[in-house]
Amino acid sequence: MSFIYLDWAATAPPDPAILEAMKEVAVDCYGNPSSIHEAGRNAEKRLIQAREGLAAVLGCRSEEIIFTSGGTESNNMVLFSLLRKSPGKKIIISGIEHPSIFEPARMLEQLGCKVDYVPANASGFIDPSHIASRLDNHTALVALMLVNNETGAIQQVAETAAAISSFSRTTGRKVLLHTDTVQALGKIPLDLRELNVDSASFSAHKIGGPRGVGTLFIRKGSYSDFLYCGGGQERGLRPGTENLPGICGMALAAEKSNEKLETAYKKTGKMMDFLVKGLAEMKAACIIPESRISADPALFSPYILNLSFPPIPGEVLVRVLGDNGIIISTGSACSSKKKKRFRIAENMALPKERALAAVRISLGRDTVPAELEALLRALKKEVPNLLKIARR
Repeated sequence: MSFIYLDWAATAPPDPAILEAMKEVAVDCYGNPSSIHEAGRNAEKRLIQAREGLAAVLGCRSEEIIFTSGGTESNNMVLFSLLRKSPGKKIIISGIEHPSIFEPARMLEQLGCKVDYVPANASGFIDPSHIASRLDNHTALVALMLVNNETGAIQQVAETAAAISSFSRTTGRKVLLHTDTVQALGKIPLDLRELNVDSASFSAHKIGGPRGVGTLFIRKGSYSDFLYCGGGQERGLRPGTENLPGICGMALAAEKSNEKLETAYKKTGKMMDFLVKGLAEMKAACIIPESRISADPALFSPYILNLSFPPIPGEVLVRVLGDNGIIISTGSACSSKKKKRFRIAENMALPKERALAAVRISLGRDTVPAELEALLRALKKEVPNLLKIARR
């Protein structure tokens, strides 16, 4: 079946060239990278190459990269490391974090850690000064995502890092800063040296790479150990035989996305501008946040847009557009089937009616203007009737 795919933030269709490259690695480099024989050495060489290639894209050293199963594992590793390093300490997280940060934080709270949740403003942004005001001698970690997965709001991570560094210089107490960059890699300019964070999580499948592969950047000297134990792979922090085809696929996906980033960013920005203007002309449409209509486009990822047509439930609009051959979502794929999906909207103090009606449109490398034109036509056709039914 042919359809228009506008749910790239959930996952990107795999790049055929990357799948072919992964197949070649799987067939030709089947040795265990930890083995000392020739097959093992060949596999180890490819692992080193992948690590170095990814480090070049991210702006870090190769020894600072740990390969994982994805963004969720990377985020969990960081938060639960506190159980060994700083049991009972305080952590600060933004109220708009992905479930893979928010849920581990809740569990840490149950295990005795204090968790301080910092709300976003109505435009979906976290003020670095609000985080700074909550730092104290008990704070061990701050978690602030770079690009929000539902609104596309780009957070001031570098500015937050500067505030934390100032606190550490004044008090002599180290506070770690972690950022979830899953929706940023390959889509917006990204350099870990400029962000100045202690750790960052990445995922391959958002940029055309394989599912089940991710990366955790750990700045040298920031973390000493995690909860995992085993054979010593990945510096002993994430032991287990490496998924070499997947790792090579992720490195290649990151390199390809980075090479085309500037061109793709401009192209997608123009398409998003067209879409926002088209929606703004529809009286029933509510862009989330409303400020995005007139805001500097650089404040938001051009790949993600949140909107609603209250009181039409988001799930209804998703199904109706699906019947028109257009795929969108109600939000994060990790929470779209749960009531928890309204957490970010509530954190932004969004009216309940708009939160219940919210949907997410996300663009990708293969999105073309004609698809957005088709989306606008479908909305103009379907929304009036849906509004009549919803208002009865």
